[in-house]
Amino acid sequence: MRPGTKFQPVLDDPYVAVKAETERVVCLTGKLYHDLIKYRQNIGDSVHNRVAFIRIEELSPFPFTALKDTLERYPNAKEFTWIQEEPRNQGGYTHVLPRMTAVLREIGKDGDVTYVGRVEDAVPAPGISKLYKAQQESVLQGAFDG
Repeated sequence: MRPGTKFQPVLDDPYVAVKAETERVVCLTGKLYHDLIKYRQNIGDSVHNRVAFIRIEELSPFPFTALKDTLERYPNAKEFTWIQEEPRNQGGYTHVLPRMTAVLREIGKDGDVTYVGRVEDAVPAPGISKLYKAQQESVLQGAFDG
């Protein structure tokens, strides 16, 4: 870390200029964020304000207040998603879901938190390059398509 900086448990999307135009907020953790930013750049500028990526950098203790403060910046968002590279039964999804749902209820958003990622599996990755790339593409596209 650079001098004068400090750890932030939740990082807002710096590329969303008009937060009131955001329809979907996608929460995530880890390096997937960088893949999503590249994917969004390849899609084009039309999605920059429509989909926001919120990075939850600290899962325990869960940053309830920081997430609440960040989500409140998106008053017109109607869809809230958790995305992860890992299969559904691995990664942060099962830990984050009830906590994220509680934060959404607190700010008056009653919709469900949808999941985007790989299906349940006994292994963290398929081990076959072609299959991994196809699954990864599906995960990235799911952030924008639902």
